[in-house]
Amino acid sequence: MKMARWLIRHDIHRWADVTPADLDAFLLDLIDEGLAYGTRNNYAVMIHIFCDWLVQRGKVLSNPAVDLVVLEGDERPLPPPPLSEEQVRYLFEMLQPGDVIDCRNRLHAELLYGCALRLSESLNLTIDDLDFAQRTVSVRGGKGNKDRMVPMLSGVIAAATDYLAIRRELLCGPDHGLLLLGKNGQRLDYKVIQRLLARLGNFLGARVHPHLLRHSLAVHLLRNKVDVRVIQVILGHAQLDTTKVYLRLVPGHLREDYDKAMPPIAVNAGP
Repeated sequence: MKMARWLIRHDIHRWADVTPADLDAFLLDLIDEGLAYGTRNNYAVMIHIFCDWLVQRGKVLSNPAVDLVVLEGDERPLPPPPLSEEQVRYLFEMLQPGDVIDCRNRLHAELLYGCALRLSESLNLTIDDLDFAQRTVSVRGGKGNKDRMVPMLSGVIAAATDYLAIRRELLCGPDHGLLLLGKNGQRLDYKVIQRLLARLGNFLGARVHPHLLRHSLAVHLLRNKVDVRVIQVILGHAQLDTTKVYLRLVPGHLREDYDKAMPPIAVNAGP
């Protein structure tokens, strides 16, 4: 079962330990894998059925899938609303540098938004993947095991500089070069940033998760008239029609401009 393998990879070995946030993260990872909406919705249906079975058999006390959204029939949702640029500014105002944990968390959020990284891509980064001279971040082994290079904007540079100056405080033993470290000096657990963003989202009045930052940047770039083909490269989408899904969230006149400049492309994949 795909979900079971995913849970094991994230060090979750008992069904009783599965949380709603874990199920959300699993479905968001399916987006990053490029699975179509219908396939992802089928997974959500199967998760509901399986979790109901777990409750009926007394294997879990509460159903972690009770709030998992499943759409019926031919419903096709718009991509989720992005954060506004004002909300993003407020988010980073709440992520001011301080101790090494604060600095790491701010850098992590900057990478997810400013570089539009997938959560797994951010956790795989090494120090050597940041090229301050060229102002680029090398993303290795992204979706489809493809590498790409993305610009390192000023916010990322500032956050990385602050963090790297004190990163050694997190080390416990040999330094294997991973950029984002947990308190034990090992690879950072994906739940750390999920919990932080969820908590900050309460102040923003929005449900904030790592993929939403990447998604929001794509929409913000489109609204600022950045070429959709440039955004495709930044996001690491294999097909342009995947990137064009975001056009559904920009004003109508911008969509018309893109339609005039580019040949029509069928939108058949989720963001």
